[in-house]
Amino acid sequence: MENSYGQKNKKNFSRDSIIGLGEDSFRKNYYPELQNKIQDLEKINARNKAIISTIPDILLVSNPYGSLSPVTAASRNDDYILKHFLSNSEIMETLSSAALKVRMGQSVYIKELKLEIDGQSYYYEARFHQSESNEILIMLRNMTERIIMEHRLRDLVERDNLTNLYNRRCFEETMNKYNGKEIEKITAVSIDLNGLKFINDTLGHLAGDRIIIDTANIIREVFEDYGHISRIGGDEFGVILENVGEEQVEKLLNTLSLKIEQYNFTAPNGNMSVAYGYSHHTIGLINMEYLFQVADNNMYQNKLLKKESTRGTFVKTLMKALEAKDYVSEGHVVRMEKLAVLIGEALFLHQDQMDRLILLTKFHDIGKIGIPDSILKKPEKLTEDEWKVMMTHTSIGERIALESLEIKDIAPLIFHHHERWDGTGYPSGLSKEDIPIECRILAVVDSFDAMTNDRPYHKAMHEAEAAKEIIACSGIFYDPKIVDIFYGIAKELNLI
Repeated sequence: MENSYGQKNKKNFSRDSIIGLGEDSFRKNYYPELQNKIQDLEKINARNKAIISTIPDILLVSNPYGSLSPVTAASRNDDYILKHFLSNSEIMETLSSAALKVRMGQSVYIKELKLEIDGQSYYYEARFHQSESNEILIMLRNMTERIIMEHRLRDLVERDNLTNLYNRRCFEETMNKYNGKEIEKITAVSIDLNGLKFINDTLGHLAGDRIIIDTANIIREVFEDYGHISRIGGDEFGVILENVGEEQVEKLLNTLSLKIEQYNFTAPNGNMSVAYGYSHHTIGLINMEYLFQVADNNMYQNKLLKKESTRGTFVKTLMKALEAKDYVSEGHVVRMEKLAVLIGEALFLHQDQMDRLILLTKFHDIGKIGIPDSILKKPEKLTEDEWKVMMTHTSIGERIALESLEIKDIAPLIFHHHERWDGTGYPSGLSKEDIPIECRILAVVDSFDAMTNDRPYHKAMHEAEAAKEIIACSGIFYDPKIVDIFYGIAKELNLI
């Protein structure tokens, strides 16, 4: 019975019967139309595949939950890159996050991506668009060639061709960016390569270019992590440091000096010499042009102390002239400079102050050029009128310095180098901290050297006796703090 029933009800399942188009179906009449629709869909599908295959992009799709899957890759190379995209968790997270943003309302969204593969950088632009089926289509377009070309063009505009540092135009744009703004801790540094003309004239311009490149590399090595570096002239470099304290700036400049010394020690023909100066702004509105001008002035001041520079030649020439006139002895200057530097270092003076101090030891008495020899070399005590003439050497020295581009920055120090701690000095009667620190140091070392060496008006004293005289006048003629430092240094040097 069951078998008979099963045979009776057995049906042949054909394609037509499965889709409900059997002989008894009233939908049989629509079969040709459905077949046409299927064929149209197949054509559309083939056409879409052809279109997708011609698109030079990688296509991904994101489902409503942010899960990404590839649609196609444009080439074997893109297929290789696609694998790196899919295996890069950071990039995939970025894409998923961007897809969710589009789903939340942004109809079109563009994101730039950078992919590193075996040390090579690839740049892609990701475009996100939401489809009607609630999926997010992601198109990854390879922008590597374009980005690299943009970088090259930007470098041509912003970079110096020889050193690959930023050029002067870029340096000025950077200064303008900060100009007139409220800024804390910003520093301008001016660096100049000494003796470049001499190198070019004697060894040739290729050697000059080599020393410029090596100098730039050292400057880059020291400052690159801290700020903006530019080559602003043939032998000139500018650095802008933001959020760097003044103490750190001094350390960086010391590091620069040490690296140049190492270069000169190891290089076959090591002859690199630089002069530098800086200006530090602590807080408030900033005038970058003024800041860099101060740094530049300090650099030229430092350049005077470099024997390789033409300005250093000026210093040597003038010193020889003073020695020839017997207004100053070379030994006197060397001794004073040594003591002054040690005291300055103990006081942690900034580099620009140290440069001024050294120049002051050399040129503080330059005004004596205008004092008659009859007064200057008189072995007896000066009369009151003669003393008045002698005291004018500070103002004469100031005028000479102001007329000289090389030493004009120390003109005020030359003018005040005979002031006393208690205010009884000349020419202005300044007292205590109103006297420039460089002048207070010079007062101690100059007095000590004068007392311990023969002069026209007295014989040399013993060092210990001279030191007692200075200690006795501490707080009267001399800054007590400087006297204490001097005494400690003098003992270390076995001067007393």
